[in-house]
Amino acid sequence: MKKIKSYLSLLLLGVIISSCTDLTEEPFSVLTTDNYFTDKNSIEAAVLRPYEHGHWCAWDGDRWMLQELTADHFVWTQKGKHGWDEGQWVRLHRHNWDYLQGQINGGWVGPYQGIAQINNVLLDFQKLDFAALGATEEEKANYIGELRALRAWYYTFLIDFFRSVPIVEDITTLKEQSSPQEVFDYIEKELKEAIPGLSKEARVGHINQAAAAALLVRMYLNAEKWIGIAKYTECAAIAQEIVDGKYGNFSLDPDYRGPFHRSFVGKPSPENLFEWPHKRNMYELGWLYSAFHHYKSNSILDTDGWNGYNGIHLTPSLDLDGKPYSYALGKPYEKYADGDYRKQNYEVINGNGDTKGFFLVGPQYEFDKAKGYGYDKTKTVTGSEEWTGEPLVFVDQVGRFSEKPNGRWSEGSQVTTGEENSGIRLMKFGPLSHTHGLFMSNSIAEIRLAEVYYSLAECKYRAGDKAGAAKLLDAVRARNYPAEIWADYSYEENPSLLTDQEFIDEWGREFLGEHRRRTDLIRWGRFGEGWWDKPADKTDKDYEVFPIPSRIINSNPLIKQTTRGWE
Repeated sequence: MKKIKSYLSLLLLGVIISSCTDLTEEPFSVLTTDNYFTDKNSIEAAVLRPYEHGHWCAWDGDRWMLQELTADHFVWTQKGKHGWDEGQWVRLHRHNWDYLQGQINGGWVGPYQGIAQINNVLLDFQKLDFAALGATEEEKANYIGELRALRAWYYTFLIDFFRSVPIVEDITTLKEQSSPQEVFDYIEKELKEAIPGLSKEARVGHINQAAAAALLVRMYLNAEKWIGIAKYTECAAIAQEIVDGKYGNFSLDPDYRGPFHRSFVGKPSPENLFEWPHKRNMYELGWLYSAFHHYKSNSILDTDGWNGYNGIHLTPSLDLDGKPYSYALGKPYEKYADGDYRKQNYEVINGNGDTKGFFLVGPQYEFDKAKGYGYDKTKTVTGSEEWTGEPLVFVDQVGRFSEKPNGRWSEGSQVTTGEENSGIRLMKFGPLSHTHGLFMSNSIAEIRLAEVYYSLAECKYRAGDKAGAAKLLDAVRARNYPAEIWADYSYEENPSLLTDQEFIDEWGREFLGEHRRRTDLIRWGRFGEGWWDKPADKTDKDYEVFPIPSRIINSNPLIKQTTRGWE
């Protein structure tokens, strides 16, 4: 009996299939390891498959929702008859999940699927004669380094979500859990050993030296929570090396839209250490488009007939009377200054398809198809559910405003009392214009140089160097404000502005929606606090670490529940 890796399935179906076959059989419908690898292109195809899964793992569904819908910035409200979905969004928002929750199971399964793919390829690579296939020793080191660094990236999800997880390199045997320290040490070792063989070149869709080093920055920044040992000194040292160019030449993008909207026109952002390329029928960000966008979004956004299912939006800043909530956390839209470029309503602004603004807010108008950009302010988009025939106005509130018995809202403002116009919609990853051939052609940065700056700033801030932190933060933030008002918002010019609360707010403003908010709140000790329609966490369980999913425990007798209160 022998194991056959079906690389035909890898390429066409997006999975790696392992099968057993009798040695006397002649396989006609599969490609074996021996005859799949025929040249350097086949090596690169094998390397790329775990990246494809990685894009899905980071940005399509469960992992994104665990990071954002459990935190204070986003919520999936029930909107009339839509969006109850067996209460799963209420449980995530209010921290009432259990080990049966589908997203938590996905938080475990998704990364391990990617790890399994990488393990398969690395095992095959042990048998290859790279030189005979046209690959140099330098290229071989880069291929293997990319896979090891990408595997480490997958493990950062697992240690962040669950802490104690199995370390798996052998795909044939079940493994028991390793301690958080052992997992941390493994990730650190893999990255440090991979970095020297990696390219310093920025190549879209690939990990390079700077990206792998930035993963070390992430690890060290969160080490105090992950393993109980603070490593801010180590974090600052690696971050400074990245800023200084040791791992490649990168720089902050002068345009606030650059890290998300530039590669599609052949101008990759100098800020993106590791980004996912997007294009229609290639890597698509369809899940985020659909989850955020209204049922009639095609009228607003020029998306080639693509409409959304109107689920996720920002948590509200205002109560039912239009007054700001008093919570310290949440209220993301109101945390942006009125003059901040990002706070503008999203719009295609010219004949090149360029856009402005990160939100859909207020009255919505039809895309101006005659002009090819902008909105036709004579054509108001109307609702199709509670506001059928009435103007569609996205409000920074949640409530059954269309019913309003006796001038009040009897059910209050809750996850379950939304309407089709509830909440402001994030357009940071806007779908771009179909008219100009740009629909779905975003650049989505997995790791940005701005993150390294903010991480280094946090290390300095925690060490008492507030001036050093302010300088680093301002280096990123200046692009978000018109020059005439920048002095009012600069931390360097207004040191008293930079407080603990402001720091966590600023992490939120810069990285809104970039699947990290839960981790940042936990690191600052704020995840258990209350915010809109979410009380302070109970003390009976550990909510900073997800319970091991029941399906995983039932499938592997070596796995034990390790999260306090869930045993």
